[in-house]
Amino acid sequence: MNSTVLERYRRVQEKFGLPHLKELKETFKFDIDNDQEIFDQIRHEMSERLFSFTERIIEPIIAGSESICCLFEQNMVTKHDKEVLFELYKKMQVLKWENNLLILKPDEKQTLDWIRKTWDFWNNDLGDELSQMCKKLSDSWKELEFKEAKTNYHG
Repeated sequence: MNSTVLERYRRVQEKFGLPHLKELKETFKFDIDNDQEIFDQIRHEMSERLFSFTERIIEPIIAGSESICCLFEQNMVTKHDKEVLFELYKKMQVLKWENNLLILKPDEKQTLDWIRKTWDFWNNDLGDELSQMCKKLSDSWKELEFKEAKTNYHG
């Protein structure tokens, strides 16, 4: 990454309360391409990672799916768990639609604001709640056993 891109980031980092670029890159697993607008690139990388959790983890648990894992996992979570996940989901949807708007109508100040809000959400809300849910589901899978059902059918 060239020094111009790095300096540009540093100039706005403190003003907008952004994390260190190194932290962003390590957390969201991306590199900066010097040919692209840095803030749009960061927003894109963050959104890809964040919204994959929505589609792969949260939606199947709160809404169900026809996949075999969802049939079991629906019974592994409580109503309260689903409510907590839905609150996270709502916050993610706000970020998703703000992101969509920034794709349609780029605005650097709003992009910087989005990066800060998403970073805060990732580190303060999503990380703790989703970690607990992942642990709960992992433990539930470990304890899952098939039990033979008794029937009253006499053939």
